[in-house]
Amino acid sequence: MNIGIAKENRPEEKRVVIRPKELKKIALYHNVFVEQGAGLGVGIKDSEYVDIGAKITDAEQVYSCPFVVRLKEPNEEDLSKMRPGSLILSMMHLGGNPELRELLEKYKLIGVPMDKVRNAVGERRVESLHQTGYLGMQKGFELAGKDPAKCVVKIMGHGNVAYGAIQCAARKFAKITILNKRFFKKMEEHITGTDILVNAINWPHHLRGKELIITKDMLKLFKKGAVICDLISNPAGQSPIETMHPTSLADISYEIDGVIHTSCWGWPGLDPVNITKRYSLQLAPIVMKIANSGLNHLPKYVKEVMHPPIAKSSKTKKVKAKTKK
Repeated sequence: MNIGIAKENRPEEKRVVIRPKELKKIALYHNVFVEQGAGLGVGIKDSEYVDIGAKITDAEQVYSCPFVVRLKEPNEEDLSKMRPGSLILSMMHLGGNPELRELLEKYKLIGVPMDKVRNAVGERRVESLHQTGYLGMQKGFELAGKDPAKCVVKIMGHGNVAYGAIQCAARKFAKITILNKRFFKKMEEHITGTDILVNAINWPHHLRGKELIITKDMLKLFKKGAVICDLISNPAGQSPIETMHPTSLADISYEIDGVIHTSCWGWPGLDPVNITKRYSLQLAPIVMKIANSGLNHLPKYVKEVMHPPIAKSSKTKKVKAKTKK
């Protein structure tokens, strides 16, 4: 199979989706086309991809492959280069991204969100959740501009992202309070005196844009220069923090009423070398499995998350109807 490895095209994004070391075995059995300069941000030269048997080429040829791999969500310009029926594997976050779902349907493509691919026990196969919390918390301290040991940090939520933030704050000797959902309806009581408020809640899709935990009026309760650090970067209008919208590596924070807001769409990009290594090790077996199987015989864990989903045949429906009788 022809496999295209795309270069990330977001400002300040330095990562590459897969390194030569992990790509080597795949290139022994398949034709791999790597976009020129894809690995330069993490110190990987084009010649290193050539050495493992890949071909260096331009974006047009990469996206013309039947199987395209990249890290961050593609945009319409990327997808318009692809041929109908091709498959693209990347972080997509389709639950809160209806526009991307519509684009995949428009161009008749198979989208596989790597953020949804699970193993047999339901765990994500490709993730850096703890690292997201740790790196985001580090940036929160940086934006606060004071000794972390003198910071009052309050962290909403639990799970791997929250744990990463807790670990970072603890290692810097900050004063930490963990807020679970029973505190969310009385957040006014927990804002005063807070230097950094961290959102690590995996906010349910049915509540996004409907329920708020922090409203714009509550900003006056924060001290000037306080930081709200949203580690779960929801699309605009979907955060439980009314004044929060996604930021980026190139423009990571903004200020409203004296309160600094940050919600980077791609927190792991703050550590490009180590996160590239992590994702590359996690992704290589998935890429090999898809390539070996072919687009007509995708593994079950891919079929379960792909978009558009596989339509049930009329034959299958008839069998089920007979079974009910």
